[in-house]
Amino acid sequence: MFNRSLLTWIMASSMVLSACIGPAGTPISPNSQGHPAQTVNDQAPSATAAESAPVTADADAGEVQTNIEHHSNVDLTHLTVGDGKYTSSPQPGYVYTCMTSFNGNGGGAGSAGNWMNGDGTWDATRKAVVDGSVSWPSSFTVFIQGDRRVFTGNDLPDHATGNFPIASSDDAYAYDRNPNSIKQQTITLSLPANPTAAAQPNCVGGEVGIMLSGVVIFSAFDAEGRDAPAHEVQDDCDGHPQVSGFYHYHNLSDCIADNTSGHSALMGYAFDGFGIYGYYGEDGAEVVNADLDQCHGHTHQIEWHGQMVEMYHYHATHEFPYVIGCFHGEPAVRALSTGESPGQQNGQGQSGTAGRPLQGEQGNGQPPQAAFEACANLTLNSTCSVITPNGDLNGTCMMPPGMTQLACVPAGGPPGP
Repeated sequence: MFNRSLLTWIMASSMVLSACIGPAGTPISPNSQGHPAQTVNDQAPSATAAESAPVTADADAGEVQTNIEHHSNVDLTHLTVGDGKYTSSPQPGYVYTCMTSFNGNGGGAGSAGNWMNGDGTWDATRKAVVDGSVSWPSSFTVFIQGDRRVFTGNDLPDHATGNFPIASSDDAYAYDRNPNSIKQQTITLSLPANPTAAAQPNCVGGEVGIMLSGVVIFSAFDAEGRDAPAHEVQDDCDGHPQVSGFYHYHNLSDCIADNTSGHSALMGYAFDGFGIYGYYGEDGAEVVNADLDQCHGHTHQIEWHGQMVEMYHYHATHEFPYVIGCFHGEPAVRALSTGESPGQQNGQGQSGTAGRPLQGEQGNGQPPQAAFEACANLTLNSTCSVITPNGDLNGTCMMPPGMTQLACVPAGGPPGP
């Protein structure tokens, strides 16, 4: 709906388009699978006793238990680089992205690492990592309320991180000079507890889901449309912060424990509510792209809410796009932050809160949620319309600087201030 924030953004965006909390809680003890114990926040919305009961990772792990040991034929020394592998329609091995262009000067890694093989592949066993071991006061809860799974947290991980900004004395600094600091965020996210397939797959923005470590996971790309896990330097847990301080992953973190045999454990949830699982399938073999569909998932029996069901789910792989290629269902949200371009190091942006108005609605020059919704599933330069009390506001879908989603800009360009 139209509101004062939309007018504020329209008035300010002529200048923007010309350029590109709660207190921290105590650490959550992991359970036997290494996942955070998912507890109900005392301040959680009211629900029936059954609905508000804690959902433990063990009870909801969605894993098929077998005694088959894990095994793999994946060559980690020659992984195909996914630079530019984005598409405007679903395709296996690609990211179906809502973005139609990337920032050619968006920061990220400054030079190619010596783990790049020069033949279109990279060696994950040789990649540099950010030094340090910093502990954080992680706060992360998950509970069922009605037909929704509700997440609250501060995006601080339940594991240690490297030292950020990257120090000049760190060997990683030669390749990636990430100047950002990890900052506490405020996350409130509501996803369907029993997700269903959409009529057709949905494109993804810069962020694709949330992991059971309490950390957001981004798509496989940096801000320049490059393969982020291949180029950017992360810490030992495969994470790093972006411009507004969101610590995040681009691929599966090695610090989220998996099962030792059989089907992988639940690692997190995509924004459409479907589960994200680890590297291994029912037969204990490592999953590869050929085993998965265009969205990087497949369907077979898994345990869900304590029952065995035939259900779609995503798998992490060592192959690009690593976690999510597109959304199999309808995403409940497309971003938890603004200016969240996956590898953005030096751009502009403000942090936001899932399920609440974007910061732009407070008059900081960023688009309001209505402007994004008007361009959902549309392409760059498509016509769009936002309903206002004074009639429809017609415009064009454009990519605001530092953003990963299209927003509706008034036809003919925004008016001057």
